Amino acid sequence: MLENNRKSKKIRLMIIIIISFVVLSSILGMFQVSNAYSINYTQTVKSGISAFPESYQVYLRQIQAQHPKWTFDAYYTGIDWSDLVRYETDHGHNRIIKSADPLWKCSCGNIASGYACASAGIIKYYMDPRNFLDSDKKMFQFLESSYNNNYKVEVVQSIIKNSFMKGNTTFVKDGKTVTMSYAQIIMDAASKSQMSPYAIAIKILQEVGSKGSDSVTGATFTYVDGKQYSGYYNFFNYGAYDTGNAITNGLCYAKDKGWDTPYKAIVEGAVKYGSDYNAKGQNTVYFTKWDVVGTKILKPGQTQTVTASNTSSNQLFRHQYMTNVQDPNSQSSRLYNTYSNNDILDEALNFVIPIYNNMPATNKLPSEIDDLPESEGEKYYTTGTDIMVRKEPTTSGARVDCIAARDTIVTVLERKTAYNNGLYWDKVKLANGKTGYMASKYLEPCGNNSVKKAEIIEGNKVKAIPKVSVKELANELKITNYEVTKDGVKKADTDPIGTGYKLKDKANNKEYTLIVLGDINGDAAVNTGDTFLMKQIIMGTKPILDDIMKQATDINADGQVNTGDSFILKKQVMEVSNIKL
Repeated sequence: MLENNRKSKKIRLMIIIIISFVVLSSILGMFQVSNAYSINYTQTVKSGISAFPESYQVYLRQIQAQHPKWTFDAYYTGIDWSDLVRYETDHGHNRIIKSADPLWKCSCGNIASGYACASAGIIKYYMDPRNFLDSDKKMFQFLESSYNNNYKVEVVQSIIKNSFMKGNTTFVKDGKTVTMSYAQIIMDAASKSQMSPYAIAIKILQEVGSKGSDSVTGATFTYVDGKQYSGYYNFFNYGAYDTGNAITNGLCYAKDKGWDTPYKAIVEGAVKYGSDYNAKGQNTVYFTKWDVVGTKILKPGQTQTVTASNTSSNQLFRHQYMTNVQDPNSQSSRLYNTYSNNDILDEALNFVIPIYNNMPATNKLPSEIDDLPESEGEKYYTTGTDIMVRKEPTTSGARVDCIAARDTIVTVLERKTAYNNGLYWDKVKLANGKTGYMASKYLEPCGNNSVKKAEIIEGNKVKAIPKVSVKELANELKITNYEVTKDGVKKADTDPIGTGYKLKDKANNKEYTLIVLGDINGDAAVNTGDTFLMKQIIMGTKPILDDIMKQATDINADGQVNTGDSFILKKQVMEVSNIKL
């Protein structure tokens, strides 16, 4: 009887264990289901500048005025900007050169092979297409890269003429020794991959450099089996991951693929690139970095639905060719120079530009690494004692200095340049000339930061800062009986003033011409239209019409219009700092 009781207890215990296991499995299954996600996005392409949002059109109209044959396709990704940011600002698959501004690097501190994990701010800046539409040179990251019969081997030769690929290479092909120019190999690669040969040539130079690397010399390397091998080539750095030795990783990949001649490595590498990216809709340099399109090339009027998920059905955000967030912009410059140097810049070119839902008004460059002169900043006092000034905007940043006394005056160069450790951070300059970052909550304005809005110069001119109304102008100049007009039309007190406007001081029978610093085109606003015009003036493609326009453009009043003025104007437009008199 005792033995039977023991058996019965064991059976009951086993039943309890089995039931518990089933219940636990069900609970875990519920958690697995709850952690899964799947979001569908409907995408479509529309043709023409009018198909874009106004924030895009202001740039594209100016670009097309320079290049009438260029056309533009609006790629409506269907992706909400907040979703894009969430997927792209995780750690690991977006990087920035390690010598970059501290605000460009993630606070996680991860650095490998010369590159650091990129900060959310710099990722958002480089993802926003509008930041690269103010220059035809930057536009080329959106150039459609599909193959056609208009490409020329002579242009390819021009692209690579100053590189290790300028001559010929000899190899064995189909059992025969063949000598062929690198330019012709790239043309063969373009035909087989259905990609632009210019894009292929530039991509190779971008990956291995103009002098080449050990990835393209047939160098000796140690394979995963411990043996040494030589005679393998990888022109596109496939498999050259940052972990360990990138070149060895790439050559291991080349050995697995059998790329034992430059011809195989270039042609088969391009075919893989074409099938992996171009044919799947990632047919611009931008799209090969930012995986925001579906699995095929869309033409205007076509639509598709794509899925983002954490399962094998995922079609977005992870299929990227490069990790460096600056790479598309670098390739864009190379492409532009190629077309410009070979007199094909004004041919019929098509650009495919993405659009996201609910985009913010701007995505600013997180910081400029250059220090501003003290006159550009405003005075603040410290509200505490023993406040650390750090090299980077984080509580773990290296110490630059320590402010021991309350009410110490510092110059704030940039307000709230970063948000880390639950704190906003200001970029500051101390009385001893040192610069660094302080938590914003420990700083208060001195109270003497009043800004001069306007001043009379040269007898009959008034120079003013942006965003000044008619009433504010009159108050600043202490004129009580006044009238401000543009082309004879009177402006209301609340209207903003612009370059070229006329101010009448009726009491003293005087008339002044207004100059608003940065308002180069005289539309009473300082925006991207002015930054575009500034660049044209600096490049010599747009003349300065008169002295009024010159003074509005010469923002720092040094008698010249150059990149110094452009830098100040850009910071005004991006709301990083304000233009001052």
